[in-house]
Amino acid sequence: MSNERTLYHLGCGETHLDGYVNVDVRPTAATDVICDLNELELPPPVEGFFSHAFFEHLLRDARVPHLLAARRLLADHGFVCYLGLPDFRAVAEHYLSRSPGVIGPTFDLYNVYRYTHGDPENVDYYFEQLHKSLFDVEELQRLLADAGFASYVAFGYAFPGEQARVNLGFFATPATVPVSRLRERAVAFLAQFDKRFLQLETLEFVDGRTRSQLQTRIAGSPLRRTLRPFTTRVARRLARI
Repeated sequence: MSNERTLYHLGCGETHLDGYVNVDVRPTAATDVICDLNELELPPPVEGFFSHAFFEHLLRDARVPHLLAARRLLADHGFVCYLGLPDFRAVAEHYLSRSPGVIGPTFDLYNVYRYTHGDPENVDYYFEQLHKSLFDVEELQRLLADAGFASYVAFGYAFPGEQARVNLGFFATPATVPVSRLRERAVAFLAQFDKRFLQLETLEFVDGRTRSQLQTRIAGSPLRRTLRPFTTRVARRLARI
């Protein structure tokens, strides 16, 4: 087992990030490693997992097993930082208020469809491109708690060149870290992607928790801890159906 800590870019698609091991389920010009992103069979310890516009493509029942796998691979103070999660509450608000569109003058049903479904007709891998989940802050709270992350911050932001703040992201760690410190770490990490994956000046933290504040199921009763390996295996099997 190597002691070298590594940064992974998950669901890289055609985007290669220097300084990262770029991982995807299919071979592309950017891919360094081909890997089942449900299982994450990668060597520990991992310094960090980063993704942009990836997590919403996982089947719903695969999300917690994926996060569990990521957490188990992380070094003690490692992290996951995922961007590009469609914020359904913000999408709905923009549609109902007829805000300026991301595509076109008005945030119409097509704009909604791009976030709820991912506009999969425009690529030749329809199912992979299809969004399988939507998110809001409460959904992120549940997923991160169920995966056993001790500390996290969630944030909303606008993509470069866009005005609508309809994206969510999170920065989470298995270590117990004060929310203020975790926010600082998140901003410092995200600065490298300013004007590429997000407009950093539009970032707004919408939630932050540490283990002492989380109402988690995983950190709960002995029965739940006993059942966790079984429920994880069931979720992984369902994810393949």
